[in-house]
Amino acid sequence: MLQQILKDMYVDPELLAELDETQKQTLFCRMREEQVRRWSIWDHNESIKPAYPKRQKNNKKVQWMLDANGNPWTWIMGEHKDDKTIEQIIEEEAREAARLQAEHETEQLRLKVESELMAMLENKAKTQFNPPETKYSHATEEIYCSVEDLNTRNARKPCVATQPIRGALKELSFNKVSERVRNWEQRVMEERTSEIYNKMKNKKEEEERQAEEADKKQEIVWREQKQKAKEVELQIRQIARQAREEHRKSLLSTTEKPSNVMFVSNSSKPPSKKAVVEWFRAKEIPRRAGFEKDKNAIATWFHGLITRQEAEILLNNEPVGSFLVRLSERIWGYAITYKDHGCCKHYLVDASNGHYQFLGTNQISHNTLSELVNYHRKMPITKNGEELLLRPCNRTTNLPPLNLKVPLLINIFLICID
Repeated sequence: MLQQILKDMYVDPELLAELDETQKQTLFCRMREEQVRRWSIWDHNESIKPAYPKRQKNNKKVQWMLDANGNPWTWIMGEHKDDKTIEQIIEEEAREAARLQAEHETEQLRLKVESELMAMLENKAKTQFNPPETKYSHATEEIYCSVEDLNTRNARKPCVATQPIRGALKELSFNKVSERVRNWEQRVMEERTSEIYNKMKNKKEEEERQAEEADKKQEIVWREQKQKAKEVELQIRQIARQAREEHRKSLLSTTEKPSNVMFVSNSSKPPSKKAVVEWFRAKEIPRRAGFEKDKNAIATWFHGLITRQEAEILLNNEPVGSFLVRLSERIWGYAITYKDHGCCKHYLVDASNGHYQFLGTNQISHNTLSELVNYHRKMPITKNGEELLLRPCNRTTNLPPLNLKVPLLINIFLICID
């Protein structure tokens, strides 16, 4: 299986999901080694190749036409006085296409007329020179004709049909008929060419007119859409301006409220540090958030409102398993910063619904923040990891014991933030 994975450089997701972290790391290292090995082979093969491959000899040569000065002759379409414009070229192409179509139609018409004339001549020759059938029988001929008359009539029979046809054909003047046919064909072809060209010209003009009308309609639609887009943009700006004004007014009204008024978190994210402070004052201090479980003292692991970078600096020299809890500026809740091997991990704790639980689905809910911290002293934070909250990171400044009076708690919290 491992050889197949290294050959294809692909791991099935279902197989990858069954591996633990150690096996995943081992598989990643093996695949990385295979990539480096393949790259080394490719780099070696590329280094031994010649920089410029030899070209095969070719007897073909290119010889340029030269002008009077000996330079390659160039021609730019449209600059010479004898060059035709694009309109003239298009017109000539249209006339040539019309002429070819007219020639084809004239040829078809000539063949049709020829076949009709030949059929008419044959019918005329048959009706004019073939003798009508006699109403009397051979018996009657034998009775009323002598032997000499019968022999004379039988000797003349083969010449009766051929002699008149030859005479009729001699009467036709082939040269005159051919000349008249040629003139007729030429006249028909010219008329048909002119007719086809006019149809093509009218069709092209109609298409240009329709295209121009379509462009005008498209221009009108585009202008209407542009006007609507501008109106929508103005509306969006107006809404944004009103929202900013309402937000500014809400901040002003929040700062003007007395400290004993409860803060209501309507938004999903704290808008500012002041909002976080007001939220903690109004909701979390009465719930003893950040306090020891059975003591009136702030827990050693609670550091108040500090940034992510400050938390990592505090845990930089601490052993694995050290942690601290701080107020989060991303959600209405807290963040647990945990010291792991070579890095720090940050876990968000949601406190907006009256309970304390890690952000996400299927998380265990706790009644107090200290209860959540104590629970994860024995149980890891994640299923695959071993994040046990073993050693709290102490604050750099010690705080005195606190009573449960709200004003004093607020003052101590402000000291903690500073």
